[in-house]
Amino acid sequence: MTVGSGKIVYTLGNPTIINNAQWSYSSQPKITVKQLLQHNSKTLDIEAKYMHDKLSQKADVAADRIFNITKNLCMKVFGGKTEEHELSHVDVHTQETVKTVGTIYSDYDGALDSASTLLVGTDIMMCRTVRLNFSKMKSVAVFPGQVVMVSGINPRGDVFMVEELFAEQQLMMPSPPRLAEQLSFVVAAGPFTNDDDLVYDPLQDLVTYLKENKPNILILTGPFLDANHKLIKNDVILAETYEMFFEKIIDGIIDTVGTDTVILVVASSRDVHADPVYPTIPMTLSKNYPNVYLLPDPSLIDLNGLTIGLTSTDIMDHILSQELAVNAGDKVKRAVNYLFHQKSFYPLSPPIENTINFDSDLASKFTNIEEIPNIIILPSDQKCFLRLVNGCLAINPGRLADVNVSGGTFARFIITPPGPKEENNPFSYIGCQVRKV
Repeated sequence: MTVGSGKIVYTLGNPTIINNAQWSYSSQPKITVKQLLQHNSKTLDIEAKYMHDKLSQKADVAADRIFNITKNLCMKVFGGKTEEHELSHVDVHTQETVKTVGTIYSDYDGALDSASTLLVGTDIMMCRTVRLNFSKMKSVAVFPGQVVMVSGINPRGDVFMVEELFAEQQLMMPSPPRLAEQLSFVVAAGPFTNDDDLVYDPLQDLVTYLKENKPNILILTGPFLDANHKLIKNDVILAETYEMFFEKIIDGIIDTVGTDTVILVVASSRDVHADPVYPTIPMTLSKNYPNVYLLPDPSLIDLNGLTIGLTSTDIMDHILSQELAVNAGDKVKRAVNYLFHQKSFYPLSPPIENTINFDSDLASKFTNIEEIPNIIILPSDQKCFLRLVNGCLAINPGRLADVNVSGGTFARFIITPPGPKEENNPFSYIGCQVRKV
């Protein structure tokens, strides 16, 4: 056990639910798992081909994304009569206030700053760019890859003086969960072992907890065997293949929780035995467990009427490390809103160098957030958090093996069927905690 094991480090939700919580289920209802992220009625699976898209295809994907977000921004800004309003090119030379749309990029490698922020236009015939100046704005928050509308003047043609920034679409709150009975969850994110051994002590501590507190649903996000682990990078010789090693991890968990608890395993491109691409294809097992669901990264699933977004990729840290934010409020809510308003699990472009191998074709099909889920799981190296954002419970459970703090963390939460007066207030029907392992 680590120092402080069992300590509650974060709490959110209805105090009555939390104080009376039975974290171990008394009965296990029949749970139906339905994957909602589909393209042409197919989910991302092991038959998917990747890294074969041409540059022209990537350009078409980007153009489609810009068009769809621009259309929604125009609906929000102009209302229903969008055809009566004209958008200028980003580099138009004018001393009159105009509106234009484009994608935020940095003029050089690294995070955005006040001197490097460019707006790249939507003209498919030529690349139009302009430098953005936010000195007239009291607050600003933008990141590379974000599609935005700006209003202002461009007196010299090379610097657009931004007076207003429009980056938020009209969002629909998630539908209340259609649960017939209470569900309990445990969420743990890898790595699951310390960075100097492969003993998996943090995972064993979690298994000990699960032995006494079996949830209805256990969510595990990779990496399970991190390709960046010191021993793996130093070519340590294991007694079995990486695939067999991963299977032993799952076997050990099932030996403890049994076959009643539904186990959702989210793939990670950081796993040494996984396909090194994002979106990431589900991992495989040689055995067939009726209660284990191997999911791609990212995933959007329906559990008995409760929608949950899942990822193992640290988009929170990636996007916060690259954004330009001045007087922009709570960084967690801001970053989660980026995903919702850009309608993507990974809207950052380009991705952080040497972190993920981004496949634009697969991403255009399997990373979209068309509707806000009831819950979104966002594992991150950022400090663990629980937030309600646009009616969605956003959870960063922390890392089970966290080298930055003394002992890792995991999340646990309970969802009760909302009453008629509670449907629009998620706080009233949830109880969530982040706990030291």
